[in-house]
Formats: sequence, structure tokens, C-alpha cells
Amino acid sequence: MEKRIFAAVLVSIGLLWLWAAVAPKLFPDLAKKPAPPKPAVTATTTTAPAPATTSSVGAAAPGRAPESGHADTPAPVTPVAAAAVTITTIDTPNFTTRLSNRGAEIVSFQLKRYTAKDGSPVELVKARDPNRTDFPFAIEAADTAFAQRANSALYEVTDRSDKGARVLQYRWSDGRFSVTKTFRFTNEYLFDFEAIVTPHTPYRLAIGPGIRTLEKEEKDSQFIITGNGVVQYNDDLKVIAREKSDRVNIWPAVQFVGVEDNYFLTVLRPSKAGGAVIRAVELPAENNQNRRELYAALTATPSGVVAGSAFFGPKETYTLDKYDLERTLQYGMFGVVARVLLVALTWINKWTHNYGFAIIVLTFIIKVVLYPLQHKWIVSMKKMQKMQPKMEAIKARYKKAKSDAEQRQKMNQEMMKLYQAEGVNPAGGCLPFALQVPILWGFYNLLTHAIELRHAPFILWIHDLSAKDPYYITPLLMVVTMFIQQAMTPTTGDAMQRRMFMIMPIVLGWIFKELPSGVVIYYLMQNALTILQQWIMNKWWKDHPDDKSVA
Repeated sequence: MEKRIFAAVLVSIGLLWLWAAVAPKLFPDLAKKPAPPKPAVTATTTTAPAPATTSSVGAAAPGRAPESGHADTPAPVTPVAAAAVTITTIDTPNFTTRLSNRGAEIVSFQLKRYTAKDGSPVELVKARDPNRTDFPFAIEAADTAFAQRANSALYEVTDRSDKGARVLQYRWSDGRFSVTKTFRFTNEYLFDFEAIVTPHTPYRLAIGPGIRTLEKEEKDSQFIITGNGVVQYNDDLKVIAREKSDRVNIWPAVQFVGVEDNYFLTVLRPSKAGGAVIRAVELPAENNQNRRELYAALTATPSGVVAGSAFFGPKETYTLDKYDLERTLQYGMFGVVARVLLVALTWINKWTHNYGFAIIVLTFIIKVVLYPLQHKWIVSMKKMQKMQPKMEAIKARYKKAKSDAEQRQKMNQEMMKLYQAEGVNPAGGCLPFALQVPILWGFYNLLTHAIELRHAPFILWIHDLSAKDPYYITPLLMVVTMFIQQAMTPTTGDAMQRRMFMIMPIVLGWIFKELPSGVVIYYLMQNALTILQQWIMNKWWKDHPDDKSVA
């Protein structure tokens, strides 16, 4: 009897094993799990009443996750989940953001005071496949299965007001892990965030990929930053170039970490975090070519908490100064000059109501300030022109002694005596040009980085002073004025030097044709005013031939 029971058990086990192996092939439909019903989408819209501080959580994305295992097997917890997708809208004077309870992530962050070329608000959440779950504030974890569940789950939402702020709390649990994310919004760009995962498993919160969807002109421009990483630690700012970034950059502690372009910035400022990461991934782009993009993330503390404030907004000088993010506004080598020019342009624009005319007015002011030096340069060039026969005579005397160092030294000494006798400084003509270099460079950095001038129109065909002239008319006019200026300016030096100078307008025109039209307008106006000054000078010089009368 016992043998029969034992044999029956073996046969039953064998039949069950055979059914498990064969049934999916014979009846494939039985192997499929029924698809859950598609949840309905609901929406709530409100306005955050008061100013605030914040932080934002990054989006999970393909790539490396924290390099460690999770904690011991956690004790069971009560499952928590919502039944439907809920989109919550936060509307403030500066921005409108939309948060989804799927993953408790930001799916849209639009700036009200800044527009794209088509007139729509600037969207700081880069467009992506709607099936992806790597929107800002998603989770990246060593336990990838947990991260996928946490980022695709429907969180329960609690929406409340607290001291003038709008507070959203998202809760979810799969019975093993619990995740709580809290956001606090006010009328400020800065907003607070907190994420808690229990029991602890290594994870981080990330923002990215990149920052906003670039317009076609921006993608093609070599002067536009298209999603660099930025991190500040120990009061030292470091920029991570998108195209040259290592796969993973890790810091144990930071003041903030994020992604930037020329005009906009998204950063996380931790109050509780175990470190920061900027990592690169290759994502599908246009023409079936992958494009390198950066994610910025904060790592959780050993207690499973990531908290702080986030800034999603424009790189306005005043705004960045307000939130201690001013170092991200980089005007290059002559940053001080650029800031002075920005203050001046902003002040002049209060009367002109057009930044193009403000540039013209500021150019005139700069010309007046530099007039004494430029006047001396013109006088010096006139004197040099009159001295030319004497200089050629000295060179002729030593023509046969070019290889004799002693004779060359004597020739230079005679030339210096001639300069002293005529009251001419041969290096005097370099100073006005040397002063123009930082101003010109400051204008360039100003027009490519100052959001106050982004999409600022001028007149006629110039609709954006921060973009190049679409028809290259102003660069062509600049070249013409340079030729006119050369024709009117006293010439010195040998024939070879003069021919080289004649090529310069063409070379500069080729360089300037791709620069912001505001920079070209500045240089064009400088040339026009110099031509006017030279014309007056030439006419005045004829009536006062004595050198001393014009010194």
C-alpha cells in the first residue's frame, strides 16, 4: 500500500512537471497574464500662494546605478498604491509645473516669462518617449527591479497647503519597500523636495537627461552650450562638458549639482545626501545617431533619505545671485566687463525699450569715453605718416647691413631718436585696440549667455540679437565700413604690411558672420563712429598743420 502511494506521488509530480513544460507551447494564450485595465487620467490644478525654497529630484535613466547591494531582506509592509493616474498642476507667476503620480515625477516645467521660437513657453523637461519613466525625480537603484517598480507605480497623493506653500506628498509601497516623496512649492523658482525609501536600499534621485529640448538653430550652433553638467563643491565650480564627460563623475559632498545650457539651469542643492553623481549616457537622437546626454543625481544617505531644494529656472543675474548660484553665470575671461555692460544696457533699455538701440547708445558712450585715446592714436598715425620718408631714409642707409647685429642696433637707436624728436610713441596705436578687445569679448559673452538679451528683437530682419544675422547683412556692412576706415586712416609700414591689413576686413567678416547680431551691430557702430571721427579729424588737420596744435 505504501509503495502504491509513493508511486502515485511520483507519477503526480511527473505529470505536473510535464504540464508545466508543455502547456505554454500548446496553449500560449494561457501563459499570458491578463493586461490590467488602463487607468483613467484625472487632473487637479491650483496656484501656489507664496514664495518659497525648494529642491528637485532627478529622473531615473538607463546607465549605472549605485555600486552596492541592498540591505537584508526587509520585513513585509502594507502595500500602498493609487487606482488611477493623477496629474497635479502647480501654477505660479514664474512657472507652471505638472507632476504625475506615476513614479511621483515632474513631467513638465514651463517658464512663463520665456518662450521658444514658436512662442510657446520654454519647457525645461526634455521631450522623450512617453513610455519612459526617467522624468525628473525618478529613482535609480542598484536593485533595478525595485527602481522599475518605483518609477512606474501609481502613488497615493496628498495635496495640502502649509504656511502659504503648496505641499504634495506621494506614497507607494509594494509590500517590501515603501517610498515617500514630498514637494513643497511657493512662488519662488526654488522648491523643496524630500525622498525616503524604507527599508534602506542604495538609490539616488536624478535630473536629466540634459536640459530642455533644443531648437534647430541651437543644435547647429557652435556657440550654444547644449547640456553641460555643473557641480559646486568647496566653493569651487566645475563644469562637465557634455561631449567629453566621463561615464560617471562622483563627489562625496557638493553644494549643488545639475545640468545647464547658455540660458537655463536645473540643479539640486542637498540638505541630506550621501554624495552626488553626474553621468553620461548615449540616447537615440535624430538621423538614427546617438547623442550623449548627462544626468545629475544625489545619492541617498545610509538612512534612505535624500532631501534639499531644487532650482529649475533662467540664468538671470538677479535670480542667481538671490539663490547663491551666481557662479553658474559664466561670462568668461572678461566677466567683470560683461556684467558692467549688462547693467548699462539694462539701464539704457528703460528709455529705448529696444536692446538694439540700447547697444547703439552704449557704443556711442564707449566711443566718447575712449575718444581721447583714439584721438591720440589718429594724431600718432598722422605723425608717423609724415615721418615715413625720414624712416625710409634711415632704413636705406642700413639696408646692406641686415645681417650685422651691431648695425641693426644702430639703426634702431636712430629710429628711436627720430621718434623722440617728433614726439611720437610707436606703441601708442596699440592701446585703443587693446581696450577694444575686452569690450568686444564682453559683448560676445553677454549676448551668448545673458538671458535678458535672449530673443531680444531689433528692427527689420533682426528678430534676435543673441542669434546670428540670418541674411548676413550686418557682417557685410561691417566689412564695408572697415575698408572705408582703412582708406581714410593714415598708412604706415611697408607695402607687404599694407596688403596684410587689406585682408583683415574679409577675415573678420568671415568670423563675425556666425556671431550674435548684437556683437556685429556693436562693431559696425564702432566703425561708423570711427569713420565720422576720422573724417572730422582729416578736415580739421588740414586747417591746423602744426603737429603741436593737435597733440
